[in-house]
Amino acid sequence: MQTDERKNGGKGTCFEETVPAVRKRGWDLLIWGSVVLFTLLYLSLIFNNNVWTDEIFSVNLFRESFGQIIMDTAEDVHPPLYYFLGRIFRLLFGDSLQVQKILTIIPMSLTLVLGATKIRRFFGNGVSYLFLIFLGCIPCSMEYAVQIRMYSWALLCVTACALAAWEIYRDGRWSSWIMLSVSAVAAAYLHYFSFVSVIIINGLLFLVLLLTKENRKKLGKWVLFSLLMVAAYLPWLPYFYAQVTRVEAGYWIPPITAETIWSYFLWAFGLEPLPQTAFVFLGISILAGVFCIFAVRNEEREIRERGGFAFFCMAVPTLTAAGGIILSFMKQPIYRDQYVFPAMGLFCLFLAIGCVRMRKEAVVLILVFLLFTGGISYRDAFRAEYKATLTEQTEEFFRENLGENDLVVYNYQAYYFNYKYYFPEDRLFYVRDVDLSQDFDEIWFLDTDFEWDFVPDQILPYNLQIEYVGHYGIEHNEFDLYRVTKGITE
Repeated sequence: MQTDERKNGGKGTCFEETVPAVRKRGWDLLIWGSVVLFTLLYLSLIFNNNVWTDEIFSVNLFRESFGQIIMDTAEDVHPPLYYFLGRIFRLLFGDSLQVQKILTIIPMSLTLVLGATKIRRFFGNGVSYLFLIFLGCIPCSMEYAVQIRMYSWALLCVTACALAAWEIYRDGRWSSWIMLSVSAVAAAYLHYFSFVSVIIINGLLFLVLLLTKENRKKLGKWVLFSLLMVAAYLPWLPYFYAQVTRVEAGYWIPPITAETIWSYFLWAFGLEPLPQTAFVFLGISILAGVFCIFAVRNEEREIRERGGFAFFCMAVPTLTAAGGIILSFMKQPIYRDQYVFPAMGLFCLFLAIGCVRMRKEAVVLILVFLLFTGGISYRDAFRAEYKATLTEQTEEFFRENLGENDLVVYNYQAYYFNYKYYFPEDRLFYVRDVDLSQDFDEIWFLDTDFEWDFVPDQILPYNLQIEYVGHYGIEHNEFDLYRVTKGITE
């Protein structure tokens, strides 16, 4: 069947129809050059010692034994696989923050490689290139590419799971089923909302197989591999139940409002200095959806199936976010903006499949906008990573002044892991738990505005004196520093 491009003497009206005119070597340069470029940009953001609370939590767990990791994560709200990976990576390559940030970059780059290989093979050069540019340039991507958390690994697994579902629909090879199962189980052990995303992928795959006559014979394999996936997750179910029970009893996430929901879209697509970019992304998303509708109604089966898969991809992040928001309204607020990041690769694939059907002039404008957005995102990320913080000043002060027999006392429990990272754990105490009768030379009191101060009933019996030292801080946690010394006894 001749394409419109051939009918019009090579003068196609949409971007997809102009793609064959570019030589393979040119596409190799554009596609693999994009993979290398974004990877180098990510690597340029790791040469600092800036970490925040959640990252410190990860770093501390990397130092624990595998058994202790299970115990600690069981008391938290996440599954343990990422911390296992971090533990292994630390044992192999050391304890530096740069090494641990590279652990985050690896799956981000592998997701880009999926775009340059599998997506390119399935959907062509145009979709592959647009996918890479969308994923590399959306504002939320640059931040989570280097953050010492599990989100980039979950992104890789969810994206691989959806591509495996597409392969199953097209040919149903055993290797595709294995990839579906492995990536789904890994996603479930990485983050609970990536778990939700792979459940949605598998549910949608079941519906597609059921509703397409030629694919119904694959339902037996779907049942078999679904049972295997459930069996693989059974060891963690008791811990999962305990975590859910604890969250239902009380959780720190504030109630979700209409303003909060819009902030989720701003987080994903709005630049901090220019939030209006979110409206542009909204417009691009609507246009991509319209062109996907046209694709679904196309006479050519290949184009119809691609359009259908684009909506499949859009449904995963949409339903993931919607599920989290609905549960937050019905029971306990449990959803945050970054929880949809594991499914953002699929949203970018939806945009790429839709945009490739647009006129080439429109795609060029979109690419210019994306490169502008990506440039600003990288600039902001670079500034955030390398800006001067109170952390350096604080570290220098304690290197010079913290004695071997000194205690460090804090009054904000939420920052325990921050303090544990920077101070000796055996001399670190919460203000309400410290025993002032023990032997010490000086106490360094980290006084925030959030919780308890030292009170007279605590210090008077021990004739302690408090002296203000100055204003210090560790990343986002600033505090007034006081020196507590023993008074002269008569």
